[in-house]
Amino acid sequence: MKIRLAKSYRVYEVYGDIEFNPQDYPELEGLSEEEIVEYLNDNMYEFTLNGTDEVLVDQFQFESDIIKDKNYDHEEEVVLVKE
Repeated sequence: MKIRLAKSYRVYEVYGDIEFNPQDYPELEGLSEEEIVEYLNDNMYEFTLNGTDEVLVDQFQFESDIIKDKNYDHEEEVVLVKE
């Protein structure tokens, strides 16, 4: 019988803030803040801000100084090796 140790991690990264006026975007008109966040989550790879060609997800800047330990929910498990 062979066994090995397997580790898994859930990574949590924080990115900087972006300020924008939702009234400047017709597709966000009439939506609540919660609905806007839902819309942006659903469209982060297509939605652009401030007249750029860069999609929303690429406009955030990684804030490394906010993260003290990027690995959360560290888990170890002994697993059977099947040959």
